[in-house]
Amino acid sequence: MSSEYERKLIDMQYQMRENNAYLNDYMKDLNVWTDEIKKKEETLKNTTSSTTKDLPPIRNFIEPPKPKKKSKKKNLSTKTSSSIHSYDYRSWDKYDVDAECERIDNEQKEEEDYDNDGEDADGEDADGEDADDEEWQEQVLKRKAEYYKDCGNYQFKQKSYSQAIECYTKAIECDPTCSIYFANRAQCQLFEQRYGACEADCTLAIQLDKNYLKAYYRRALARIELEKIEQARQDLEYILTREPSNNDAKIKLDELNKNDEIKRLGRIYPLNDKPIDKRSTKPLKRIEIQEIDTSIISSSQTTKKKTIVIEEMDTNLPSSEPIVQPSSSFPPPPPPPPSSLQSEKPTIVEKPSNKSIPIPTTIPSTGFQFKRDWSNLNNQIEQQSIYFNKISPKSYKTIFSTGLDSSVFSRILFLWSNQTNIDEHLIDSMYELRQTPRFDTQLSFLSNDDKQLLRTILQRLQNECSSTDKIQTILRDYKID
Repeated sequence: MSSEYERKLIDMQYQMRENNAYLNDYMKDLNVWTDEIKKKEETLKNTTSSTTKDLPPIRNFIEPPKPKKKSKKKNLSTKTSSSIHSYDYRSWDKYDVDAECERIDNEQKEEEDYDNDGEDADGEDADGEDADDEEWQEQVLKRKAEYYKDCGNYQFKQKSYSQAIECYTKAIECDPTCSIYFANRAQCQLFEQRYGACEADCTLAIQLDKNYLKAYYRRALARIELEKIEQARQDLEYILTREPSNNDAKIKLDELNKNDEIKRLGRIYPLNDKPIDKRSTKPLKRIEIQEIDTSIISSSQTTKKKTIVIEEMDTNLPSSEPIVQPSSSFPPPPPPPPSSLQSEKPTIVEKPSNKSIPIPTTIPSTGFQFKRDWSNLNNQIEQQSIYFNKISPKSYKTIFSTGLDSSVFSRILFLWSNQTNIDEHLIDSMYELRQTPRFDTQLSFLSNDDKQLLRTILQRLQNECSSTDKIQTILRDYKID
């Protein structure tokens, strides 16, 4: 027996050792698996936190649930008679048939009265339902506005300011009573350099919320760019009265004061951004400023250019004096003047020659050809008139594609005024020439003589021509004050 008992003990010990070894292996695997899962969770948390910052808002907002309509149940005071069993003969003996018939008649009358009253109450119920619908619609619009505001904030972080302005505009359309939407749009307008729109949005935001200091600051920045210095200073001073610790407003106000002092006194402030080791070590010197009386300088000291007019003499005219031929007996010509006198050359103004210049046969197709031919004609009125009349009015847009020169335009007005009859070519020329680039600026910078010529041309058009649509457009577009 002892031997069997010992063998069983040995087997039991061996089994316990195997179980412990298996349990240890299982726990090791479990610990390793838990460590791996924890590492994966940490990595996922880090990745999600980094990605959720740059994610755009949800595409569609969650619409709030519509309130359920309250169904009114009929509250009729129906008194149901207690049922009498068939075997209860005593109750049947006491049952009053006439009273029961009266009760049924009364119930029918009450139902009819309720139906009549219900028709009158439908209007009140409809008004209550409309009020509930309006509240629900307001709630929907506010949620839409918040959604568009989130979209605008995302676009603002991405520095796409034009798209952010569109989002904030949609938010304002949904809820125009929120000042934050106007202020955010004003910030985008400021980055887009639309300073007038920024000032208007900030003003609207201040009207909605007078304590919104960010709107005051952004309006001050816009007014500085619009050169409304006094109004910008008022905004900055108001910010500092409400919030004295606002550093941005202090810095901007100091800059405005320094710029005003520079404009007023002409002072120059040293640059503080230069490091100390790179500044000059030389001592500063005081320079005395002496005022000089400018009336001492006489006008005789100022040099004036001399103008010499050289006229051509007609050599074909008969002269009474004989022409002296040069001979070798005359003395040699005088030596040239010194270099000091040669430096002061007089300006020579030559008169234009009366020689006729041939008119170019080719019609210009570009602005360069027109300028070349026009300058070659050398202010010959007849030749320029014939050359200009050769050009088709429909080609003015291509020839004057870069704009019309002021000297050419004044010459064209002179040619039009010299025409005896107003023909179709002149009307077409005036109609097509007004469509050239920068025509309005040329018209506004005309001289007084050119304006007088244009008035005479328009007066002739109005008197001699019939009032057609083309004439009316010419009179309207060529009108000058």
